[in-house]
Parts: sequence; C-alpha cells; structure tokens
Amino acid sequence: MKLGIRRMKNSVRNAWEKWKEIDKKELMTNIFSSRYFVLFIFVVILLKTMVFSLDTVFYKNGGIWPWYIRQTANFIIIMVAPMLLFRRSRWRFAYGMILNLLVSILLFADELYYEYASNIISVMQAGNIQYKDEIMAAIPSLLKFRQIWYFIDFPIIIGLLVSKKVKVNKVKNFKLKPILIMSGVIVILCSYYRFIPESLELVTGFIYNKKNSVRYGTIYGFHYVDVKNAITHNDNVKYETFDSMIKEYNKFKEKQREENPEKIEYNGIAEGKNVIILQLESVQDFVTNATINGKYITPNLNQFLAENIRVDNMHATSYTTTADSEHSVITSLYPLENGEAFAKYYGNTYDNLFQLFKDKGYYTMYAHGNYSYFWNRANVTAKLPIDKKTFLEDFDDTSELIRTYLSDELLYKQTVELFEKAIEENDGPVVYDIVAASSHKPFELAGIKDKYKKVNIDVGDLAGTELGNYLEAVNYADYAFGIFIDLLKEKGLYEDTVIIVFGDHYGMQMYDENLIEFLGYNKNDYNDARMQFEFTNVLAGMRVPGLKNMVLTEPISKSDIKPTLAQICSLEDTFSIGISMFDRSSYAAVNNGKVITDKYFYDGTGWFKLSDGSKLDLNSLSETEKEKLQSYQKEAIYEIDISNSVVIKNLLQKHLTKLREANQEEIAEEESTIEQEEIIENEINVAED
Repeated sequence: MKLGIRRMKNSVRNAWEKWKEIDKKELMTNIFSSRYFVLFIFVVILLKTMVFSLDTVFYKNGGIWPWYIRQTANFIIIMVAPMLLFRRSRWRFAYGMILNLLVSILLFADELYYEYASNIISVMQAGNIQYKDEIMAAIPSLLKFRQIWYFIDFPIIIGLLVSKKVKVNKVKNFKLKPILIMSGVIVILCSYYRFIPESLELVTGFIYNKKNSVRYGTIYGFHYVDVKNAITHNDNVKYETFDSMIKEYNKFKEKQREENPEKIEYNGIAEGKNVIILQLESVQDFVTNATINGKYITPNLNQFLAENIRVDNMHATSYTTTADSEHSVITSLYPLENGEAFAKYYGNTYDNLFQLFKDKGYYTMYAHGNYSYFWNRANVTAKLPIDKKTFLEDFDDTSELIRTYLSDELLYKQTVELFEKAIEENDGPVVYDIVAASSHKPFELAGIKDKYKKVNIDVGDLAGTELGNYLEAVNYADYAFGIFIDLLKEKGLYEDTVIIVFGDHYGMQMYDENLIEFLGYNKNDYNDARMQFEFTNVLAGMRVPGLKNMVLTEPISKSDIKPTLAQICSLEDTFSIGISMFDRSSYAAVNNGKVITDKYFYDGTGWFKLSDGSKLDLNSLSETEKEKLQSYQKEAIYEIDISNSVVIKNLLQKHLTKLREANQEEIAEEESTIEQEEIIENEINVAED
C-alpha cells in the first residue's frame, strides 16, 4: 500500500516537473493554431454554461446535474463541430472566438433577465425593447462579481495576442479523419441515443414552464425551441376558431361550477356602490404582519386587512410584469410572455371589466403614475370604455418622482380628489382602477423627499441589500396607502366604497439568501416548494360595505378579481377564466402550468407538500384525492390553452356581442323561472290558507 502511494507521488512529481519544463507560450500557440482549439472552446463554453446554471435554474436541485451536463455537452458539440471544417487555423480561431462571444452574451443576458424577472428571456420579448429604461435602471442591482467569468477569457486571450506572447500561426491542415470522427459522434448522439431530440421534446413538453424547459432541455435546447415557436407563434394555439374554443370553454366552466358551488348570499351585496381597484407594485404576501427590528413592515395594510376581508392565498397569474397583472384583472385571462398581451395584442376585443361596469351605469376611471406610452398603456386603454384616464403627464403635481414614476403619496392625494369630483359630477356610481408603482425594482426610492420620515423601519444589517431596499420600499408603499385610506375617510368616501387591494407580482427573488433567512428557512436545507409558493403569493384584501371582517384561505387567482366584482356588484360577466373568490375552493394556477392547492404545490414535474417541501407520492393518497390533484393538473393546462387561444387569435372579436346577448337571454330565462316558481308557491300558500 505504502509502495503504491509512493509511486503515485513520484508520478505526480514527475508530471509536474515535465509541465514546468514545457514552454507555455509555445503550448498555447500550438493549441490556438491546431484543431485542439475545438476542444479548448468546447471546455470554455461548457464551464460558462455551468456558471450560468449554478445560480439560476437549479440552485439546490442537484439531482438533475448529470443529465444537464451531458445534454449541455451534446448541444455544445453541435455548435463547435463546424470548426473542424475550417482548413485555415486563423479562420477556425475566428469562428471559435465569435461563437464563444455570442454564447457569453446570451448567457449573461439570460442571467440578468433571470435575476430581474425570475424567468428565462424569450425571443418573443424582443418587441418590448421600448421598455428598456425600466430594465436598464435595475441592472446595477442585478450585477454580481461571478458574472465576470462570462467574459474574463477575452481580455486574457486578446492581451496575449496583442503582446505577441501567444500567436495563431498560419497553418493549413485538412485532415479527413477528425471530421469523420466528429461526424460519427454527432450521428451517434442525435440518432442512436436520441439525446438531442429528447431534450427538444422535453422543452416542448414544458411549453408553459420555461424554467423546467431549461432544466430538462438545457438553455440551448430552450432557445432553439423558443425561436422555432416564435416563428410559428400564431399557429401555436390549441383552438383555432371561436366555435372550437367556446365549446371547450363551456365544458370547462360547467366543471368549474361543479367544483366551486356558488355562494348566492354574496350576489349583489355591493350593487350600486363605488369601487376602487388598487394594484400595489411588487408587494408579496410574506410582508403582511411581518416585523423587522420590532416594527411592522406594513402597519396600515395590516389594519385594513384585519378590519375587512383578508385574502390569504392569492396568486399572480404570471411571473412577470405589472402589465400582465392588469391584463388578468381586466380580462380574467392569463397573460402571455412578459407584457406581450399589452405590447402586441392591445387591439384585441375582450369581455373586459370596464365594459361590465359601464353597462351597469358606472363612470369608469383609470390612473397610473407613469407616462401613457409606457407598456403601451395609451393604446391599451384606448380600446377600453374608460371615461377618465390619468397618466403622469396628466397630473397637476409631479414634484416627487421615483425615476419616471409619480410617488405613491402624490398619486393617492390626486386620485382621491379626482374620485371625489367624479362622484359629485355623475349621477351613477364610480369605479376607479389605480396602479401604484413606488415599490418598483430596484426598490431604491430615489427621489422621495424626507425619505426616512416616511420609511419608519430599521432594516439593520440588511441595509443596502436587495431585501433591505425591498422592505423599505414596501414600508413606504404602506405609508402612502395609509394616507390614501385617511383621505377617503376624511372626505366621507370610505364607508360606502368597495376597495380591493392587491400586489401585482413578485418583488424578491425567491432564492435570495437573505430572504430565505428572513422567512426562517435554513439556507442549506430550505423548503423549495414553499419558496416557489411564496414567490407568486401576493398581498390581497378587500373591503365590501356591509360585510364583516373575514379571512379567505382558499387558493385564489388574479383572474378571480373580475368575476368577484361581477358577483358582488351584479355585473353581467360573459367570459372569464376565473371564478368569484367567494366561491373558489379548489386550485389556482400560474400561466406556466404550476398549480396551487390549500396543501400542495405542483411545479410541472410533480406534487410537493407545502408543509415540509417533500415530494408527494400520489399513491399514498386516497383514490379520490389523487384523482382530484391529477384533474387539477389537466384543468390548469386546459384553461391556459383556452386563454392563450383567445388572446393570440382574438377569438372574441366577432362573437362577444352574441355571447353577451345569449347570456342576457339565459339570465332572463332564469329570472322568469324564478318568478313562475314564486307565483306557484304563492298560489299553494293561498290555497292552504
């Protein structure tokens, strides 16, 4: 044994001595000038891809690594293989460096966007380049030192070449053998083992879940399929025609009603009341009733929720933008890619919330504290029956801005005045949709006057971190919300007004180590399912005049807001994917196919327990519960397919009027039946008397 160890040490020592004797400059020159440069580029790109993957798609999920590395290597082989066809060494070197640069830029952009939106960027989002200012402003907070590895090889190689310590010799070599070997490897990988086709199939299988598309199909497989889907985007829908869609929609709604029986006691309880719909930027549910250094982060929101209706389990319908949240609230449909419904499909016809209120005789209003061109809101709102629109350029007082956003405090002070004026000048009730934005990423509150008179929490050691900035931004949003409620009360507008308030989407990256610790998880052994649950779980609550305070714990979707308001205000809702949150009892879904129930979470690969994050064995459940969970998976994709078909194909454009007429006839028939039943009952009572 000792002899073996001694021999091994001697071998290592001899190898090290030989390595020291080698001329490193000559070695690098030989590599850069020969076909070994193919192997060099392969290793460099593979290492960079692993750097990308470590802190984005996987984090603690280590079980997938062997598969991912193997599949990634296969894609990189395909990319570097053409280098073997270059006869001239300098052309081969140029191809390799250009490929290396393009891959580096791609991975860097992917990581930045992942840090910004917790999702993988799609080519479909190229049309949103006009909103680059928002993303650019957030970039400083997204940069990490480790990202230098994407580009560190370029200054080193360029420096070596410029200093002439290493050079690329002019060499002509065209050998058939390496080409045949590489071709054989590619054929084996693609046809015999089917690794590449299998990856692409997995990407396609997770069409609504981009993170799993990357996890199981690699980042390169995802981008390949993504580009392919972008080319055929308008054909990538389940239902091409209105007739095929509406047939399935009616089946879906019937099943939805069976699973979620209507609670008729809430029907019309707020009919004729004024309504305020308030969307808060990036406010997640975990801040509710949470403290830091002895102070509540959201004291005003806590009080509002305690006095009214707390929605304990509301989930955003996507992982992306404020515009996506607005789309779901207004239409009760799922959003597509990042803001795409607003950016590309703004001209569509939907059974929208404003039209429902307009038909009921409401004066309709909308306000957003940014310019009307931002996220195409001028064009979007132009298609909606809104009587009064107010954007940044329309407000009288714009003296306090956070970048290009009006501060929440100034937004609320002016919208309350506009709300009061509208009530005074109109005979009917008023509905006001207000979008606040002060707590927007990067959460720095730059531009707020007397910031620490309005931010009253001490984040301690978190100061300067993303979580610390986020908590301060949310605390300021809460401060402004308190002013909003006080103004409504002072003007006598609070008691008789329905107020629904909710966060639009995530604020913090769910794998931020400070956040994991703040939520009480061990960062080395945290509850992954619970973290993903927290990510879409947004703060939400509602005040309905006449209703006592209560807590709704059922899983609720952002698409349920429109049906809820329709139910309590007696609006005629014709086409909604969601259902009233007073009726909801089964599941909520995200537009990537994830499903949330009261106890379990489905991430696209399996079901997990929210209590401890462990994977759920469906066979351990009763047959009834097992079938329920399996049906929720299918139903989620079912409703997403319907929603996406409606948006992409604009399927309601020609048929919405007919749907509304049919709905009115159905309501009239039901009312007639009820009247007849009442008449018969009265006649029976009279006869008995």
